[in-house]
Amino acid sequence: MSTTSSVDRLQRQTDWLLNHPFHRYAGLELVFQEPGRAWCRFTVEENAINPSGMLHPGLLYGYMDSSAYFSILPMLEEGEQAATVDLHANIIRAAPLGSSIGLRAEVIRRGATLAFVRCEAHGVQDGMGLIACATVTQAITKPRI
Repeated sequence: MSTTSSVDRLQRQTDWLLNHPFHRYAGLELVFQEPGRAWCRFTVEENAINPSGMLHPGLLYGYMDSSAYFSILPMLEEGEQAATVDLHANIIRAAPLGSSIGLRAEVIRRGATLAFVRCEAHGVQDGMGLIACATVTQAITKPRI
């Protein structure tokens, strides 16, 4: 993506995604994005905890999926879309209220019809380390002519 129009398109799509209510719900921020990689972060607030006071895994899965999408987005050509068709996640440890979570996504392989992305969630304070990892498979679709 090197032309001004493709850079503008990427910025519009990224802005739209970041302003989506789901992403705003827990304050998801995009820290870094380049073709094949994205880093996001958020803080575990009251609206993101389960009854035991820990980060709700469903929200974590959703934000890992979003981070994966941010990593593939710069690799999509005009008119292409990516849709998650499979997400497999493992929770390693719980993240309590107030935790700052960093998400790192990396495209492992991007083919003509599928992309495979690895995403990790890390607690960024108190030596929390890895809290979850996921593999995300995205179907690449092209416009019909």
